[in-house]
Amino acid sequence: MIKVKNQRRKLEPYNPNLGFIGSVKVDVANYIFSSRRKRAPYNHSKALVKNLLSREVSVHLKESQNLTKFIRKRDLTFQKSDANGNYKIFTVPCTTTIVPLQKSVYNTIEKAAQSLIVSLRCVIQDIYGSKSVKDSPFVKSLPVEIRKIFVDAIMESPNYFPQLHHPNMKKYPFFDNVGLDLVLIEDYLEQSKNFEKLLKAKKTSKLPELPFRILELNAGAPSGASNNMNVLEGHYEQNPEVLESMGKMMPNDHFQVLADTYKSLGEDWTGVKDGIQVILPPGGMNGAAPEIHNLAAYSGLVYADPVQLFQDEKGYIRLRTINGSNPIVTAIYSRINADSALFDVDKGIILRDPDTNEPIYLRDSLKLGEEGEAPMVLDVNGDPIPLQSDYAVPGLLDAILNKKIYMGGLNRILDNKIILAALTTYAPKFFAPKLKELGIATNGPKITPPETLPPKKESVKVIEKNMDEWVIKAPNLSGGSGIYIMKTLSDEAKKEVMNMIKKNPSHYAYQKLVKIARIPVAMKDKKGSRFANLAADIRLWVFYGGGAKALPKMTHNALVRYAPEEKGPMSSIVNTSKGGGYAPFVVVDDTNSSESVTAAEYIKQKTPVPLQTHLPMFVAAQLIQVSRLATEIYNHLKNNTADSYTLLGLALSLKTQCREVLSFLNPRAIEPVYKIIDVLEAKQATMEIAAFFEKINTNQIQLVTTLERLESKNKLPKGFRDMMDELLVLDQDIVYQNYTEENRKHDRKILKNLKASLLEKAGTNKKLLAEYNLLISALRGSIEASFPRELVTGKTAINMMKLIDTFMNMVRERLQNSEKAIEFAKLFTVETVHPELKFETFGLSEESLKKTSGFLSASQKEFATGELLTESDYIPEHIKTARAAWMKIEAEAKKLSAEKRNAFLNKKRTAHFKEFPFLARMSEIMNSRRVGVKDLIELMPAMPYAKYNLEQFAKKQGLTLEGLFVNELTPNKISILSGQKIRENHLSAREDAGECFAKKRKSHGLFSDSDIFIWIRKELDPLTQIYTAGHEVIHYHQIEETTKLEARALSDGAIAQAYFLNFYGNFLGVSAASLEGLSVDISVERQPLYGLADRIVPYFFTNLITEIRDGINSSREDYDAILNKYGSLFGYMMPNSNQVKVKALQEIIPALENAKNILFAKELGLEIGWDEIRSALPSANDMQIKLNTPKIMRAIKKARPDYEALTAIGNHQFYGVSFARKLELSKSITLRPILSTISLGNSYNQTQQQQQQ
Repeated sequence: MIKVKNQRRKLEPYNPNLGFIGSVKVDVANYIFSSRRKRAPYNHSKALVKNLLSREVSVHLKESQNLTKFIRKRDLTFQKSDANGNYKIFTVPCTTTIVPLQKSVYNTIEKAAQSLIVSLRCVIQDIYGSKSVKDSPFVKSLPVEIRKIFVDAIMESPNYFPQLHHPNMKKYPFFDNVGLDLVLIEDYLEQSKNFEKLLKAKKTSKLPELPFRILELNAGAPSGASNNMNVLEGHYEQNPEVLESMGKMMPNDHFQVLADTYKSLGEDWTGVKDGIQVILPPGGMNGAAPEIHNLAAYSGLVYADPVQLFQDEKGYIRLRTINGSNPIVTAIYSRINADSALFDVDKGIILRDPDTNEPIYLRDSLKLGEEGEAPMVLDVNGDPIPLQSDYAVPGLLDAILNKKIYMGGLNRILDNKIILAALTTYAPKFFAPKLKELGIATNGPKITPPETLPPKKESVKVIEKNMDEWVIKAPNLSGGSGIYIMKTLSDEAKKEVMNMIKKNPSHYAYQKLVKIARIPVAMKDKKGSRFANLAADIRLWVFYGGGAKALPKMTHNALVRYAPEEKGPMSSIVNTSKGGGYAPFVVVDDTNSSESVTAAEYIKQKTPVPLQTHLPMFVAAQLIQVSRLATEIYNHLKNNTADSYTLLGLALSLKTQCREVLSFLNPRAIEPVYKIIDVLEAKQATMEIAAFFEKINTNQIQLVTTLERLESKNKLPKGFRDMMDELLVLDQDIVYQNYTEENRKHDRKILKNLKASLLEKAGTNKKLLAEYNLLISALRGSIEASFPRELVTGKTAINMMKLIDTFMNMVRERLQNSEKAIEFAKLFTVETVHPELKFETFGLSEESLKKTSGFLSASQKEFATGELLTESDYIPEHIKTARAAWMKIEAEAKKLSAEKRNAFLNKKRTAHFKEFPFLARMSEIMNSRRVGVKDLIELMPAMPYAKYNLEQFAKKQGLTLEGLFVNELTPNKISILSGQKIRENHLSAREDAGECFAKKRKSHGLFSDSDIFIWIRKELDPLTQIYTAGHEVIHYHQIEETTKLEARALSDGAIAQAYFLNFYGNFLGVSAASLEGLSVDISVERQPLYGLADRIVPYFFTNLITEIRDGINSSREDYDAILNKYGSLFGYMMPNSNQVKVKALQEIIPALENAKNILFAKELGLEIGWDEIRSALPSANDMQIKLNTPKIMRAIKKARPDYEALTAIGNHQFYGVSFARKLELSKSITLRPILSTISLGNSYNQTQQQQQQ
């Protein structure tokens, strides 16, 4: 035993060759200590062991904890699954125990890997270059029994794509990048340098076997390559002596090899020499994002989200850049699953379950289906809809087959544990001529898996005889999932696994259990600090470039992962997703290589490679947001307005936004951000904050249910909701961000008035008083709720300002060193002043309200001039006369009882129509279903707002009013389409009256390069067609206003364009489409309740959410009844993004004009079945219609904007969407977002933009 010091100087035994598999003791090898020489160190680890054992374990533990913190500040996190299978980002624990590998052993492994990887490239070329798997000459050469297993394993793999079979693929350079997950099972080979001598002497029988076994061939997207560089930097920072004592070592060449490999692959496959190479990432929210940004920054490959890529007219894939240079992408290093990138429903490539290979379909997550599973969403034909991939690259499959692009990661059909043994055995033999051609020895050491049984029922019988000796693996899963180490399982669990493999023996891989070597890791338990002996593996990367003479190259880099526990079920599982940790790795030079370096040279900080292309478009927009967030934090600190909670929200948003673009900023720029977060998190009263928001959210739900009970029975005092809406605590932006003491004082006064109003209404009614008390209690509870907030001032504020300055400097230097991004460097100073972020709807901007001419809509004209259209000279005299006459009749009718009123009006209407024959003609047209455009024009004076809008629209297009209408979908006109044509054009699966949308002229084009379409349904009655057309014209101008913003920005340069895209991301870019808006081909019957997705899980069992869920799971009628029951009350409890609010905001003016048109038509004496108030408030129930009628009528009769009425209209457009009343009413419907993260790729890239019904 080796005596190890701990913090109490008490000697503790450490046995480097004692391990546990589960709770069973086993003898194991060690990566640092030899078992053959009385547990002495290996020659190459002597200095390391001396340092390890000469210091107290508690010191090693402290250093390991510091190293973990260092890695966290570099944002090198990972995703870990919890007990429910959900993945969460966490910081990987690190140890300072370095794992060294001799250069001589490294060389031997590389040669063995070359033989294997070249063979595997040949195998997959042979498969995909043939018509089918069975037609592959290699497959035909396999022994019959093995062949069947091999073919079944390939064809049942979710990573097999029949669409890739093509003659060109015979030469496709597969196996671009492979991770070899190796484990040491016996002592290192000290004499490996003699391998070549033995081979030359043809003494192959004397060749020792490699002491490693390959547990997994990670042929997809092996992660963690940049982690080791950062781990070693953190190690060296606090204890440089350890690394320096180990002598010379091989420099980490991973980034250069990565760059060279993909450059050669792209040029070899496409023939394009001036293209770029990109990394395709899984997105900034993925735990691996920072590691991938490191790879991009230090290799020069461009970090390119799939949404930034498009296919050009010649079939090449290009990167969309801010200046429009849009370079050709020749190669993709893919870090996402191939089915996600290749996704193409038309080509038959859809997402599949990695375990079962079953197609993954879109499911309605708000509904409960059979066996508790959400039901599939069906299209209009009743077929399930494949779940869309967020990572699909348009046209990628054809581009690959036609040699327009190289994409890596298509190797995973061989990343299959069932056929791993067959591949390592038969592939090098079959392709021996190719190996010989490349000068690779076929009789050298080989990388082999543990003993493997074929996947058949006979193997299950073998396992059953001695279960503890075997490991069962699901063939296509990764991350430690689907692995059953039988020795670690309970008897009951063993039975379950045996029953599982007996049912499907061919669906699993069966490997002999190997005793994985250990490393000492400092830890603390009840007895104090000690070295735990933890299992570890080494992931080595092999890159294989393009060209006839290319050879696989292994980088001098590795990811060492160790198990999370010494004993127990996880004692042999090293995956970080299961809680494992990282250890540093170096290749020590025992060959006197001319390329070896000192520790100081090795650890020298790398500088990001200058950006090879102009900034991708959406990256530029996000850089603006990063700068906005950083300057906002700085200014809060500078102005002493920074409370710790608000600052933390901004800092976390800054971190999240940085994770999307970190390689463009500088990977190390995240460090000062984390330092700020650490300081601010320490100041948070976590429990009190959680209790505050729980109280606020619960009170909001209570408020809605109580208000509904009272409102539905008309028990609320007159004007109560208007008075209540003055409460600032109901403004979710305020209450979730910074509800101040001034806000609280304001609300207490309002609450006092509300209470007095309720007491007066209740009188002596105790039952009513009790209900009122519930209401007041919910409001008071929210008003008085609080949590500690600390104002950040003094030294803390100064230090944070310095950190922001450091962040800005790092980013600025990075951009200044990149000629193609240099103009963006000026954004990253603390003095930067950004234009205000705000969104105003068409007709209500300050500029519009000052107009004197050039009006495009009736409301725009009214708001600016203060003159009602209906009282202006625009209305012809005969219309005015008829209207005045009928209004007198209406006044008389109001004096009559309800029973007599209708008969009176019907009689008078007959006479009225005789007096004004044009009204009789209008009535005739209204009631006809066979009308032409001339008939519509004849009817238009009945709806002057629609008529004015259409006339101005026609004038703008240089058309006559008649020429404006067409029967085919045509841009810049009004298309009257039949239901069949609507379906043929994939416009709407619902019975919408009409729609306005922009459609890009090119699928990859700019938003400003769009055609704008308006269509209305032909089957509608004529009045509804006019009404709808006038409504949609306003939406046309709203959309056009945005396209003009972009057009102006394009002419002003890259920075201006980036600001436009930033504006788009803040207000118009929805990162995840709601179910109801995903596709016009989806048969969706349910109206959206915005915000429900955020409330349904945390408040699943509350009465209100249960009522909504029951409605969803019942029938459309039941669900609609619940929506109608609460109406606009949902707005008090549902959170909404600015993007959703914009959708409602854009409906306010059209909705007001709806009401004005309907009322005017009624005032002419026409018999109209619509209610003007309901037309303006589509989500209001009967009581809310009644309560808001005075406001809407006031707005109808008023030319200038009535912001109270306009806010009310906005609050009744969509269920769950509301606009909080601001102290300055005009600001209630101007959106000014709380700064947060933005995402715009998916929404901006949609060919069809900004649909408005």
